[in-house]
Amino acid sequence: MSRADFVRITGLSLHQVYKIFPEGGWSEVKQISGLAFHPQGKTLSDDDLLKEFHQIASALGDIPTWRVFSDRAIISADVVRKRFGGTKGTKQKYIDWLKINYPDSPLLQRIKVKEKPSAQIKELPATKLSSEWERGDGPVYGAPIDFRGLRHAPINENGVIFLFGMVSYELGFSVEAIHNAYPDCEAKRCIDRRGNRWQRVRIEFEYKSSHFRDHGHNSQNCDLIVCWKHDWADCPIEIIELKKIIKELPKEVRHA
Repeated sequence: MSRADFVRITGLSLHQVYKIFPEGGWSEVKQISGLAFHPQGKTLSDDDLLKEFHQIASALGDIPTWRVFSDRAIISADVVRKRFGGTKGTKQKYIDWLKINYPDSPLLQRIKVKEKPSAQIKELPATKLSSEWERGDGPVYGAPIDFRGLRHAPINENGVIFLFGMVSYELGFSVEAIHNAYPDCEAKRCIDRRGNRWQRVRIEFEYKSSHFRDHGHNSQNCDLIVCWKHDWADCPIEIIELKKIIKELPKEVRHA
């Protein structure tokens, strides 16, 4: 059983596992429960993985999300992701495999349509500097943004939490609590300003949206990911990307 399957079946996050077993973590869980060795002891080939991926894609008539793949496949989604280099690498490997094995498959055309440049997450070009120095001792900062009291962009999850706290009320959120356990935050958001109606929302903070997937969180227990950078094209959860949001907000707040 892979870590992803364990999280999906039990509903426990890897954060909780390492909190209970801080030294051994996932390896200790496998040893205690007898999951240390795969019963088949067989390394699957690329062709085996792609056949399984194709079987599910053919049944859906589309490329499956990783959550759908995990629910239907007999192979862990983590195995496929790691073998082929994430979502982008898997799609490219699958396209190459289809061209050889099923060149007339309608999936080939569907993938090409979905991968038009307008459908991709576009990164703004980095500012070109005349010089770049080697890293020395001392703290490291993000890009200068001068947003209200925050001089530099977040470079970790704590920076994301701080920035969200600065703008949460403007975005229509009322924060109830911040937790150590997953999900990080319980809040309410305004769904009707005129009627003053609010709805509960469970929030997980991440520096990059893809870290949610990498941490093995159960998407069923979260309503919203708040991140600095959105880099997960197949994310099944609503996203607030602060990097874009703050461009629409005033850099300074006037106090009465």
